Amino acid sequence: MSTTSTCALGCSCSGDSEATLTNHPQDLSINDLLKQATDDPGAYPHLLQMVQSDQTITGRPLYAGNKAQLLIDGPMAYGSMFDALRQARHHIHLETFIFDDDELGRQFADILIERRGAGVAIRLIYDAFGILNAEDSFFKRMEAEGIQLFKYHPLNPAENPKIWQINDRHHRKILVVDGRVAFVGGMNISSVYTNSSFSPPNGRPRLKDRWRDTHLRLEGPVVAELQHMFCALWSKLNDAPPLSGPAYYPELTPMGDKLVRMMISAPEDEEVDIYKVFLAVFHQAEDRIWITQGYFSPDKRFLDVLNRAARRGVDVRLLLPGVTDSWITINSSRAHYRELLEAGVRIFERKDVLQHAKTAVVDGLWSTVGSSNLDYRSFLHANEANAIVYGADFGSQMEAVFKTDQEKNVEITLNAWRKRSLRQRFVEFLGSLFDYWL
Repeated sequence: MSTTSTCALGCSCSGDSEATLTNHPQDLSINDLLKQATDDPGAYPHLLQMVQSDQTITGRPLYAGNKAQLLIDGPMAYGSMFDALRQARHHIHLETFIFDDDELGRQFADILIERRGAGVAIRLIYDAFGILNAEDSFFKRMEAEGIQLFKYHPLNPAENPKIWQINDRHHRKILVVDGRVAFVGGMNISSVYTNSSFSPPNGRPRLKDRWRDTHLRLEGPVVAELQHMFCALWSKLNDAPPLSGPAYYPELTPMGDKLVRMMISAPEDEEVDIYKVFLAVFHQAEDRIWITQGYFSPDKRFLDVLNRAARRGVDVRLLLPGVTDSWITINSSRAHYRELLEAGVRIFERKDVLQHAKTAVVDGLWSTVGSSNLDYRSFLHANEANAIVYGADFGSQMEAVFKTDQEKNVEITLNAWRKRSLRQRFVEFLGSLFDYWL
């Protein structure tokens, strides 16, 4: 597949910011599609502004006619993934940060091996740091069955001649099946997702075994974009010709009414698109910015945009972890609470499960689900992928999930925060020293 293709709006994927405004193949203009995506005619100019801004920053196409299904927590997400995997007939393309050698990981591997035995080509990219808890034999078993593997940036200098790039990691979570269905979001492959964060625990499970996360299942024309993202990376990493042809890029007919754009970032990028898109859409927010994040340690410019939004009356809310898998990350995040609270940002922490989702919804019109944390590592040192879904219908779903999550969080007030102990302040200071490396 070439780097220039035709999207569902009939626009060129060449990066021209005006391309998105060309006519839809069914004689619907982008203006018509955006008006249909809003439940308030007065919201159309605002949505158009965000769409144009994202196009200018990313240069990536906007795809119409998609089905976008929110997948909340592991049971729902992996049920959907397993169903898609078992129906694979030609290929399975998978990218992940963590692939654990545990109950869920072995179940995932068993399905991949079974489909490989049925003649399905399987290509898997995983991060060397993210698989430290898995034995080599776990991956050698898959490789012995004919599954093609690529380990991103091995930690052993003997395997990785570019060991100086060890801080750059592969954090994307993408699954594409037969070029027709795709998944993207924050979930790794691990048994930490076995339980739902919204159901009562069975017995007394450990907090680290109850992770709150969000994924997205996509069907329709946008799947070709995720396929291209995988194939481009696979070709680059393996120094091989790109995969092409109708078996990898089948004709994709409309499956729904969602408008979707992908955005990605990589360590070698001169411009960090995901970071810039977030800054732009937060700056454009008129009513509310609701963010759910597992790792929140952004730079001063990012914090300033949120603070200014809150001060001009935008309802800015952050759902952040109250327990985590790293004391450094949670305290690095908390080191920024005071200035946010003083600006009027509302902060909530969840303490009964480990918060890991990476989502945001702005003004009920602009939504994103992906792998990118709001920290230096995601913005500067990792391969990341987020989907943007435009429109009021999907935005209302995102806000409903946010409100349900918020009910299970504890709000951090400015008065209470000012009374925290000196020890807590010192730990936050220590955590903030590692902001750039988290």
